Amino acid sequence: MVSFSRILQPGMFSFIGAAASIALMAPSAPAAPTTAEFTTEGAPQATLLAQLDDGLGLAAGETLLAEAETAIDSQDYDLAIRKLQAARESLNQTSNSYQDIAEAFTGIDADISGSLRTSARDSAQLRDRATLRQALIYRAQGQAELAVPLLVEIVQSQGPTRELGLDAYRQLFELGFVSRPYRRTGSEDPSTAIADVARPLNQDDNPTGIRAAKLLMDEAADAHAAGDYGTAVARLQTARETLNTSSSYYQSLFTTFTGIDRRVSTEMREKALDAAELRDQASLRQALAYQAQQQSTLAIPLLVEVLSSQNPTRDLGKQAYDQLLEIGFVAQPYVVTEETATSP
Repeated sequence: MVSFSRILQPGMFSFIGAAASIALMAPSAPAAPTTAEFTTEGAPQATLLAQLDDGLGLAAGETLLAEAETAIDSQDYDLAIRKLQAARESLNQTSNSYQDIAEAFTGIDADISGSLRTSARDSAQLRDRATLRQALIYRAQGQAELAVPLLVEIVQSQGPTRELGLDAYRQLFELGFVSRPYRRTGSEDPSTAIADVARPLNQDDNPTGIRAAKLLMDEAADAHAAGDYGTAVARLQTARETLNTSSSYYQSLFTTFTGIDRRVSTEMREKALDAAELRDQASLRQALAYQAQQQSTLAIPLLVEVLSSQNPTRDLGKQAYDQLLEIGFVAQPYVVTEETATSP
């Protein structure tokens, strides 16, 4: 199995935005400063972000959330999603702005710094509530592939010990993206509540997760055997993207649960490694499909990617290097010895 430290996340596959760094604060780019109005004496007027009509501030986020709830009540889910997305973006920017100002006052004025950090946390909390609401709509619409990244984001931001984080992880468990329930001390084991509930991500027609990627790889193998290399390449490309994002999600959950629940963190680590290993298998097969089409220039980057991820002492890495040798991209053969061999 590929070493966890060597799991690659190629730039071509983007992953979810990072979650909050300090007490739920998200690390996206800071918001542009708002120009304050001044009185004739030059002192700033007492205007708060909550009073501004520019899409910033807790009040603006709360308004968007209320509008989303109204849309949900009217079953206008497309509008609800747009409102929730706008709320998330506004609240994330507000949280980051408060956090930046708080850091500026650190060591200068403890009262101002502390107050602003509280405002940053409140904004991030409301943002995560909007994120969970949006994920639940996606799940209700049967779009688990859109719900999963939002739920992972919440768990990473809140941590599984807080209510929102626990709710998000429970949703991941119910969907089947994770197989081990997390029981917070004194709380109900979520597995007992949904023993008879179908878990969508375990179904053959689900577009997300390791299982779906395996099905795509099977379809690609059939297409390759039939000489339909174009279909094989398309299926393998989708499988690689699915597996790369899945590996990233599991790696994020592994980091989140480290030091909290060893069993869950271990499972997340294993799933991240399994997804990365399968991704590299798909990459190697895609490279072979390109070679069958006499498109070595497309095969070479994939083979290099596999070699970098696996290293040449592992079977997949050696296969990738052998293909590079066969193509003529490298000239020196590599022979694995007992001293250099690495167990799978």
